[in-house]
Amino acid sequence: MKKLELKENEEIVSEIHHHPMIIIPHLIISFLILVLDFFLMYWLFLQGWWGVALFSAVILIIIFYVLRLIFLYRRNNFIITTERLIDYEQPSFFERFQNELPLHKIKAVEAKKKGIGGTIFNYGNIVISVTDDLAPLELYKVAKPLDVQKELLNLLEQEKDEVKGELIKEDPLRLILAETELLSLEQKAQLIERIGQQVDKSESAGKPVKDEGVKGL
Repeated sequence: MKKLELKENEEIVSEIHHHPMIIIPHLIISFLILVLDFFLMYWLFLQGWWGVALFSAVILIIIFYVLRLIFLYRRNNFIITTERLIDYEQPSFFERFQNELPLHKIKAVEAKKKGIGGTIFNYGNIVISVTDDLAPLELYKVAKPLDVQKELLNLLEQEKDEVKGELIKEDPLRLILAETELLSLEQKAQLIERIGQQVDKSESAGKPVKDEGVKGL
């Protein structure tokens, strides 16, 4: 696997794989087929060369299938860094996809655990809603989905605090305008009215008092 190239000041937070339950049923079926093959070994050997060939072919196919299963399980993973989420998908030996999602584009993170298996073995899906009206990114059958959700939300909160700190230093008005996006139109109108009142009050307080002099002199 090619080493991940990190950006400046970027660090890997965690590497997440699918829950082992995603391949365990396949391993169990492969084991049962192998047991059946050995159970029929004596009868197959009595059939001559084709029986021996069939017995050997089943063993080779099972070995290849299990190795392929483990290989793809290890190669399909998710990496969370301090700046982005990287999703590696490898459906076959010679086909591999890499999707990246910057953390600042994440709007919401939802963890879902369904069924008896997900509840007992603690695995589920992570649904990540993104900006720009793009389709949500879904991570399937992840181990400890609630922990992954918490980790992502903590990173988002840290990044939000860092962005706020930079905005306060560079352009405090931009930060205030960004916060007003959360307000309704009515609340924005009230805010404008209050700002106008505050400005009038400040201007009145700053006007110098006129000296009318002392009458009778």
